[in-house]
Amino acid sequence: MQETRFTAGQTIFSEGDASDCAYTIRSGHVEILKASPRGDVRVAVLGEGDVVGEMGLLDERPRSATARALDVVVADVTSRAVFAQLLVSEPKRAMHLLRVLFERLRTMNRIVAEHGDGRDVAPQHGPVRLFPSTPEMRAALPDDGIEVARFPFRIGRKATSPDDATLSFNDLELSDAPPYLLSLNHFTLEADVDGVFVRDRGSQHGTLVNGRRIGASATQDIAPLRPGENEVIAGAAPEPRGSRGSPFRFRVVV
Repeated sequence: MQETRFTAGQTIFSEGDASDCAYTIRSGHVEILKASPRGDVRVAVLGEGDVVGEMGLLDERPRSATARALDVVVADVTSRAVFAQLLVSEPKRAMHLLRVLFERLRTMNRIVAEHGDGRDVAPQHGPVRLFPSTPEMRAALPDDGIEVARFPFRIGRKATSPDDATLSFNDLELSDAPPYLLSLNHFTLEADVDGVFVRDRGSQHGTLVNGRRIGASATQDIAPLRPGENEVIAGAAPEPRGSRGSPFRFRVVV
């Protein structure tokens, strides 16, 4: 991979440009803009560790959005040829890029469906803090919680095998034992112009958000968080174990 730099306001690539590489941000911030009938819509602001332009690794179609540096940006460039080599020599790194791609596609599809009116849909919210609510979670998180500074913030089960490690994609990994209540990739905290919300990532037992079930057998996989204190329970299995049996309980303060 090759390091490159962009100045504040510099366009990294424009919607419609040829695509043949992706950028992993080492420092700085990049805004992603999508053209609409009412002008450009900001759909995301990405920062350290995020990947920009990952779709260019898989096909030769034109860029689907514009990326612009908000400040000085330092990034590593991954070309399509390098990515092909990673698939063979370093599959774990390649899988990371693929997971970013699939999650970004799901997010973009939701944004287009919900905000096709030209509004700026970049996250706009105050501080978000995640607190433990059970002894098990206090062993994994400090009592004063952790600040969620980047979205999406992914939570799931800690991998216990090489295969699981390849498939997991989390910012917070939590230990669980069979029969598992927590799925490998369980839920995310996400944010946009409408606020902060929880999305179930296809977990087996679902997630409770302020008493509302999402994921698993529920008809919805997303629930908003209200300003102030919220309760989120991951792996809230139906009876006989019940939601009270899950140790994966959190307070989320928005």
